[in-house]
Amino acid sequence: MIFELVFNAALVIFFIYCFFYVGITTPDNTAGQLDGAQWSQGLLAILVILLIVNIIKIIKNKDNVKTKVVSLNIKDFITNKLFIGIVLLLVYSLALSRTGFLLTSFILVFFYSYLLGEKRVIRMILTSALSVIVLYLLFNRALDIMLPRGTGIFRTFALFIESL
Repeated sequence: MIFELVFNAALVIFFIYCFFYVGITTPDNTAGQLDGAQWSQGLLAILVILLIVNIIKIIKNKDNVKTKVVSLNIKDFITNKLFIGIVLLLVYSLALSRTGFLLTSFILVFFYSYLLGEKRVIRMILTSALSVIVLYLLFNRALDIMLPRGTGIFRTFALFIESL
């Protein structure tokens, strides 16, 4: 419990620092327009609020906490869905600049939905395509944030899809 409190408090301090750092280091925005700094600061503010709520929850439940003995089994750890999801996100972040947002995000959502238990391939394809389209429209069109297009044939593919 103490470790959780210290960890959450450290995250609150770090995110508050990031909130002000983003505000100081970004150039002034156009009036009446949401820019990248304000978007980041909004997310950081939400994170700080949720962490404070979590700290309060931990303090309120301190009497109900029972100590557990934790055993580490490497096979169970590697086959855990959380670990596999983290690996998927790591591969996604490494491949994003080369293969572009559209293709990489489609593949990520497809495999992540399979990881979460979806077995119907048609539904996974439709969900992946729809979520990538919505995210693309949100970031590229509504927020004016350029998404990575990739290099080589992936860039050509992204430009072709964007032209539609």
